[in-house]
Amino acid sequence: MTRTRTLRTLVLATLCASLAACASSYNGRNDVVPAARFQPAEASDYLAQTSWELVRWTSVGGASRAIPTPVAARPVSATVPPPATRKTNAANVAKTGKAASRPTASAAKPVAPDLGSRPLTIAFTHTQGQRRINGFAGCNSYSADYTVANGLLILTAQPAATLMACASPATSALERDYLAGLTRIVASSVDNYSSPTRLTLTLDNGDILDFARRQDPAVGGQPGATKLVYVNAQRAPCSTGVMQTTCYQVRDNESQPWQLWYGEIAGFEYRPGVIYRISVTETTDANPPQDAIATRWVLDRIVERQVVGY
Repeated sequence: MTRTRTLRTLVLATLCASLAACASSYNGRNDVVPAARFQPAEASDYLAQTSWELVRWTSVGGASRAIPTPVAARPVSATVPPPATRKTNAANVAKTGKAASRPTASAAKPVAPDLGSRPLTIAFTHTQGQRRINGFAGCNSYSADYTVANGLLILTAQPAATLMACASPATSALERDYLAGLTRIVASSVDNYSSPTRLTLTLDNGDILDFARRQDPAVGGQPGATKLVYVNAQRAPCSTGVMQTTCYQVRDNESQPWQLWYGEIAGFEYRPGVIYRISVTETTDANPPQDAIATRWVLDRIVERQVVGY
């Protein structure tokens, strides 16, 4: 009987201690998360402010589909002999009256369709909180709204494209399949979420589209340097000219004190209660608005987020 009472007392004491510990971690406030945690970049829009061009289209079975090839990467045409060959032919004609023999048509390799030299592209931008994609599809420019959910790229609307006529049936078919494929993505991934250089999209028919990263889009079309900064969980009162407002608190590393950032961060969807570590592209505005700073930050990607509450 005494042993049973002792066990009950120990269990109750342990339970009370656990409840007290839980209560103390919240400090009586329901909006404070007891354990701050970092969320990986996969949980955020890792494609924001990036631009890509299609470098490979792999069809089901492993065959490569023809896509536009830059002029510099094209092989020399076999139909026009090089200068040395033309000189040899001229010498043969002068000496024997006959030109050197040429490969027969049956021995010639099949000619790939001419799809032009301008690559198919896709760029992801945030403008005033709106996620947009835009790019070139082969004949026309296109745009659409998008989102990233659990790492998956999803177009939330059909792409809208300009109405230019294509130069060939092959280019028209490529553009049609490309725009349709963007609405049938079943998997999307990058080689490195912190600093991606390759983007892979898998379509519902098994086709795989591989993209290489281009120059990132920036406000005003200006290329700029990329830097990592921390953004505090709360904005702070500040003054911009004659107007009182609130500014971001930022710093380069965790050992520095927070400093006021008087500008905006284009494409950044800020939520109070979260400490962000972000990569931004820094550009300079040659003609900034009155009482505004000349340096602009454009979100490149969210590296990590620490939820701390209010």
